[in-house]
Amino acid sequence: MFKILKNLKKTWASVVAIVILLCLQAWADLELPSYTSKIVDTGIVTR
Repeated sequence: MFKILKNLKKTWASVVAIVILLCLQAWADLELPSYTSKIVDTGIVTR
């Protein structure tokens, strides 16, 4: 484990950015059904 962390010392900013972007992608994937249901409820049902 320490060898991996030792090698990541040079690129820690990239690793942090990747983790943040992965969390953002997971959040967006989980929110997509909610947005779709809101569009259907307000757009299709009210017509």
